[in-house]
Amino acid sequence: MFAAKASDAANGTVTRAIAVTLRARRRAPPRPYPVKKFKSFSDVIAQRKAEARRSLVVQVNSETSFNELYGYCSKYASIKDIHHYRNSEKEHFMLIEFETEENVKEVIKACSSHQKDVDVMPIESPFLWFRAAVNKKELHSCLKTKKLATKDGIEPIDDDLLYEELLNCETVTQQIQHLYERTKLNDLGVRLRYMVARQFEIIFKSLYANVAVQPFGSSVNGYGRMGCDLDLVLSNVITEEMSDARRRLVYQEKREECAGGGRGGARQLELLGMLLELRVPGAGAVRRVLAARVPILKCTHHLAALHCDLAASNTSGVYMSELLWQLGALDPRVRPLIFVVRRWASAVGLTNSHPGRWITNFPLTLMVLFFLQQKRKSGFILPSLKLLVDRAGKEDIRIAEENINCTFLRDLNKLPHEEYGQSDEDLHTLLLQFFEFYAQFDFKEYAISINKGVPIRKPNALPLYIVNPLEQALNVSRNVSYEECERLRAEVRNAAWLLEEGLEGKKSDDWGVLRLIERKDSRSLKQLLKVGNSHRLVSVKDLFNEDDEDVPVTKSKKTDAEVDKSVKEMSRVTVEKKEQKIKFKNSQIANEVYRIRRNKIV
Repeated sequence: MFAAKASDAANGTVTRAIAVTLRARRRAPPRPYPVKKFKSFSDVIAQRKAEARRSLVVQVNSETSFNELYGYCSKYASIKDIHHYRNSEKEHFMLIEFETEENVKEVIKACSSHQKDVDVMPIESPFLWFRAAVNKKELHSCLKTKKLATKDGIEPIDDDLLYEELLNCETVTQQIQHLYERTKLNDLGVRLRYMVARQFEIIFKSLYANVAVQPFGSSVNGYGRMGCDLDLVLSNVITEEMSDARRRLVYQEKREECAGGGRGGARQLELLGMLLELRVPGAGAVRRVLAARVPILKCTHHLAALHCDLAASNTSGVYMSELLWQLGALDPRVRPLIFVVRRWASAVGLTNSHPGRWITNFPLTLMVLFFLQQKRKSGFILPSLKLLVDRAGKEDIRIAEENINCTFLRDLNKLPHEEYGQSDEDLHTLLLQFFEFYAQFDFKEYAISINKGVPIRKPNALPLYIVNPLEQALNVSRNVSYEECERLRAEVRNAAWLLEEGLEGKKSDDWGVLRLIERKDSRSLKQLLKVGNSHRLVSVKDLFNEDDEDVPVTKSKKTDAEVDKSVKEMSRVTVEKKEQKIKFKNSQIANEVYRIRRNKIV
């Protein structure tokens, strides 16, 4: 009997424990994504640099040169992969990755040579070209099992093809994810950027000791798209030998203020610019922008099909890239959301490829990150920078030029799971919430700061204030004018309406994000004349003056087919009566009509 009571008591205890566990699970916020092991930014950079050290870029006649090139090089070293691409002049190149760095040295020693032209100053570089064989072509016995890892690897996707693929997606979330996957900077694009950085570093080491050239910005922070510019920084590398006080013989050297003067060493960049022009194969169109806050050199690299910006001693830019990369790595929804917002901003003309009074991609990125830091019912998607700073250790301390504190947690595995990724909204919901959030945001009174993750009072009356995360005294949107800020507010309201309205009823040819990312200047006359629903953009009768007798005006609703028929009739009448001109209410509509006629859409 006592045994039975003990058994019942034990069962009751287990039952209560299970009930408590189930109640705790019900209270705990859901985790939409599994906890993963994070790789550090420094490990990613080290991996990419190692790939570059064991790679060569070879110009070839065409993609069919693969067999001969592989057969020739594989006799001397083990080849891991070969990637093919074409530059803007449609010249063919192959990036060869060998198994080890020693393999590269063996191939260079056994297979490479300089040109016979006495007017060419010989130089060693990881960029080479494949000379035609003296005898018959040489093949390799294992070619049947080897193929190009990538063909036309840096060719951006055609917009028409992209729109067709987005049109065939099932949900808006799939559209956003697909847009990200098809337009982001791919593996070969990243490899080429590190190859250019390695080439510059090899050339610069002929002048400087202990220097490194490192990519930063969109090329490494995870938000770069295909064809983005390459930002590079030249910096000193502090070695163990420099810190060894027992080494009493120290090199006599010139200090930067004597040779350069000012932040970034503008005069040093003048010297590097001359070096790029005379000694770096592929580099051309060098421009010196030395009066900027951070002086840079601009150039093109036609062998890698890249536009490059080189700065000196701008390590804060590298640390900023690390911070953005970490925030993007915390949740898989961050980067796709930033991509679609940037694409939308470009489509509506909020951003521009040239500097001016408009917003740029960097402030837009901070706006998305700030939005994702807002508290939701189920928790936070992203932590504030203050939280990352508070959890930083001694190993995370970084001080950039001008004593800029760039200290924050580097090992994301030390970040508690409940501090990020605690929301289960999909990308569609987040995009709509982003537009609604900033449609209601008080830009007049508050500033955006990812440091605290909450709106803060603006310190001045600038139209748009977005705090620089690492240099908090700076406003990264100080160039934005009042008119552009008002247009930003109008466009986010319009985008929220378009995203909701585009999902009503049957899927059309511009449903979901297609309405947001289509450029205004590419919209057809049929869209401008849309009268099939109550949310039409413009009516047919609004296009023309009522006293114009040559243009048929209708006051009743028409179907799309009837509208198309009316438009064609208008075009026919205009051709028959060339001497009589149609009068438009404004020049914008007139230009659009003439453009579409010229393109034979009507």
